[in-house]
Amino acid sequence: MRVARCLLLAIAASAISLAQAQQRYWYDGEVRRPLWAEPAVVVDFAQGRGGAAVVPAPTGLEKGAGAHRSPVFRDAASPGSPLRALAGGVIVRLRPGTTGAQRAALFAKHGVAQPRRVGGQDDVWFVPAPAGVASLELANLLHETGDFASASPDWWKARTLK
Repeated sequence: MRVARCLLLAIAASAISLAQAQQRYWYDGEVRRPLWAEPAVVVDFAQGRGGAAVVPAPTGLEKGAGAHRSPVFRDAASPGSPLRALAGGVIVRLRPGTTGAQRAALFAKHGVAQPRRVGGQDDVWFVPAPAGVASLELANLLHETGDFASASPDWWKARTLK
């Protein structure tokens, strides 16, 4: 009976730990998707243009260091789920029919400085934001205002060799 109780407590603690690890989310269009943190590693974007490296998470005094670092997330609690990190920036999609004046007013209203058009499309814009959780929080904030069709972080994804 004691072994069974200990096993039950261990399973409950594991479930609570997993639920606490999954505290963040992002919007994929209109779908709110959960994220699971991978606490042992971060992605360091200070490798130069386009370079990024998955490195051990800093500990102790170095924990706050690294403006070019992002926590690593997974789309599922499974260790085999692909890795993703926040390279910086948000991809914003405007509602159809938004005029240039309306676009400028929306960006000004939300304090967005120097957005860049993505791929020559009038309705898709890149909004600058620092690497890391700040870009996730900005994307969620912009999406949740309801002023935009969508807002998602500009994700970095680990390459998979074929």
